[in-house]
Amino acid sequence: MRKRALLAILVALLVVGAYGAYVLSYPKYPEVKGCVNPFAVTKPVNRVQENWSKAHVFFKLVITRDFWKLAKPWDVNYSNVRVVRHTVDYNGEKVTMLAMGIPLKDKKHVIALYEFSKPVQGVKIRGYLFKVPETKDGTIRTAAITTNGMYTPTNSCPHECQSDSDCPITYHCNEYCCSVDWTRAIHCCWGCVFACANPVTCVLCIETVCPWCVEDNCIQWGSECEGGWVPGP
Repeated sequence: MRKRALLAILVALLVVGAYGAYVLSYPKYPEVKGCVNPFAVTKPVNRVQENWSKAHVFFKLVITRDFWKLAKPWDVNYSNVRVVRHTVDYNGEKVTMLAMGIPLKDKKHVIALYEFSKPVQGVKIRGYLFKVPETKDGTIRTAAITTNGMYTPTNSCPHECQSDSDCPITYHCNEYCCSVDWTRAIHCCWGCVFACANPVTCVLCIETVCPWCVEDNCIQWGSECEGGWVPGP
């Protein structure tokens, strides 16, 4: 018991130390301009399924501020995390996009994180929190979204702006999808058809393998003015 307790303390100290060091050196991302949707201006070229260990996933999440805005590392079901590395075309240039599908232990939420090797219209990291129904007949909803560390709840799907000119100075208009036609998204992403017998595995598969199918089948868009100082979690 004493060894387990010491190990738990050591892991906790490593987590706090790693995240603390990352926050102190947190990169300043470029300004996001306009109602940006990175999937609308990129095209998939190829993808590779990554085989990350649970430890690798854990420490990646610990140092990812956008993830902390949506959940905490101890909330994750690490056994079923999916990681896919995409090569995408952005204005004629090849850019890497890391897609992570992260199920939470409550079996009611799934997080999708996308990290670009080069900012796409200013977006370096985009994250989504999905609320998943218990049965496949229910509706999957987008509960929150993050962009470069900025958190936006989407339960009410507000329509605050159409362009940056509608927002205060130093703020930008951020467009995001509030609701998806998942039936059409599944038909678009044939590689995930069998995974979609279950809502959680369906979201995990489509959001990592074919995120463009999700964006292309959005049925309700929202927008909100974002900007200013990005506080820590």
